[in-house]
Amino acid sequence: MTKLPSPSSRRSRTAWFRNNWRTSAPPAAAGCLLIASLALCSLGVHAQQSSNTAQQPLNLDMASVAGLARSQSWTAKQAHQDALTAAADARRVASARWGQVNFQSQYLRFNDPIHIESPIPSDLQPVLGLKSLTTPLAPQDNLHVDFEAGYPIFTGGKIHNAIMATRDASHASAHAASDTDDDAVLTAERNYLSVLLARQVVDLNVIALKSYNEHLDHARTSFKLGTAANYDVIRAEAAVAEQEKRLTEARNQLDLAEAALRTSLALEDSRSIDIGGDLFEITDAVDLNASMDAAVKSSPLLQALRDKITAYRHGVKVQEADYLPQITGISGKELVTSKLAQTDPTWFAGAHASLQLWDGGERRARVSEARSQLQSAEFEYHHAEEQVRLAVRSAYLDLQSQRSELVSAQKAAERNAEALRLANKRFDVGTGTSLEVLDANVSLTASQIGIQQALWGMDLAYLRVHRYLGDIAEVTARIQK
Repeated sequence: MTKLPSPSSRRSRTAWFRNNWRTSAPPAAAGCLLIASLALCSLGVHAQQSSNTAQQPLNLDMASVAGLARSQSWTAKQAHQDALTAAADARRVASARWGQVNFQSQYLRFNDPIHIESPIPSDLQPVLGLKSLTTPLAPQDNLHVDFEAGYPIFTGGKIHNAIMATRDASHASAHAASDTDDDAVLTAERNYLSVLLARQVVDLNVIALKSYNEHLDHARTSFKLGTAANYDVIRAEAAVAEQEKRLTEARNQLDLAEAALRTSLALEDSRSIDIGGDLFEITDAVDLNASMDAAVKSSPLLQALRDKITAYRHGVKVQEADYLPQITGISGKELVTSKLAQTDPTWFAGAHASLQLWDGGERRARVSEARSQLQSAEFEYHHAEEQVRLAVRSAYLDLQSQRSELVSAQKAAERNAEALRLANKRFDVGTGTSLEVLDANVSLTASQIGIQQALWGMDLAYLRVHRYLGDIAEVTARIQK
């Protein structure tokens, strides 16, 4: 046995472990310790990688916002679920063309075996030795197993038109889901652009506040030198306070815009996001008439309404088919049976025909209802087409208006920057007042904010045009610089 060192000597204990580890530690124990150490290191690295991954912010630009809006929006999810429901209903109706095959089984236990007692004439009773003759029909335990099939031979087009109606309704639901996607993308992109605008407004107000503070320091220095009045200092101090208030309001608007963006993308408040990109000028030319015609042709909303009209046309034919006979081929076979009568068949085949002769006007009312629904859908389509044309025209005019506003704001910013330079120069030589400098600062900041607002309106108007063209998601992936 290896002798342990005295616990009073730390150095001797260390030397003993160094010299005797390989010889004293059992191989199995050493292997377990090595494996445990490697496992702990691996877990530590994995936990660190997971922590780093969890802490990475979600990068958002125009393209990623569109993708998240289509996949995360609750309204889009609901619309796609409705489309799946409509597709399942179409498959259910389509199964009617193949008929049905049924397997049935039945077990019955009677209180007594079923039989018939036939009385024997009195003159034959002594000969037969019986007063009655008993004929068994079924045992006390009765089991039936049947196999039946039916196939529609002629329905007057009822099944075919019902299948076509539900299929067109499924297509309408799919197009409606695409329209909901485009609406969700437009809403999210509006909030994204609003964040970019609010961020620019905050930056411009920070720059303005810095300019006001510089002017306040300059006014105080000029007052001490006797080249400015105390009123100039007081006015500069009041302007700084007002600008601090405007900066606070701008930051609040930025927080609200980010909250609205999170809501439209179904992101939790704890999720870290990094919003990239800037507002930009749209240089693509937009033709109004071509855009309106293309929107009528490719708008998912109008496509859904066209499918709806087609479905209602088939629905009218479904109701009109009730005036025609319905013929179904039928067949069946008893696989297991305890017969109640010897005349019961073991199999059968044939056809079943029916024609309703009088129903008090119910069929005519159903046909009238279906035709009324069709006409209402046609009215809805024409109204929606006018609204789409009007929406494209409105977006186009907004785009042109914002382009003019951008040019005006850029020219105003240039003039106001020059006015601020001259006002500062006049104040430096003592021929100008603090009010002139502050007014020039306000005008410059307002014109710079006007540039950003014009860019915001231009970008949003362009997206509105493509929202009705049905390609807004594709456009967002290419237009942001």
